[in-house]
Amino acid sequence: MNSIFITPTQYIDPDFIKMGVFIFIIVLVMLFALLIIRKILEHKLKNKIIDKGISENIVSSILQKKSDDHHINIKWFAILMSVGIGLFIVNYTLPLGIHSFAIMAICISISFLLYFWYLKRFDK
Repeated sequence: MNSIFITPTQYIDPDFIKMGVFIFIIVLVMLFALLIIRKILEHKLKNKIIDKGISENIVSSILQKKSDDHHINIKWFAILMSVGIGLFIVNYTLPLGIHSFAIMAICISISFLLYFWYLKRFDK
């Protein structure tokens, strides 16, 4: 007797999951390496500026941090939360198809819209 319900394991090859996890790990390692290189280069730049004795106005304009650096955690929370909610909704709307991409796109767009409203409210 055929089952009415189709499990996700019938659609997704385990090799694709392994490949996705592998790519995700590589991306994380590369981002970490880029962050470390950026911090090292910023430190070298600060040391050279101190050694040259450049005026304070120029130093403050060069070393000024971006204004939204302290909001970056909220942005990543919104993105990851929306991806989680999107995957949760996609899980209940099986089988996977083009509507799955639409659900994920809508969830991520809503998270960026909420983040935009958060920034607009916070900056007032």
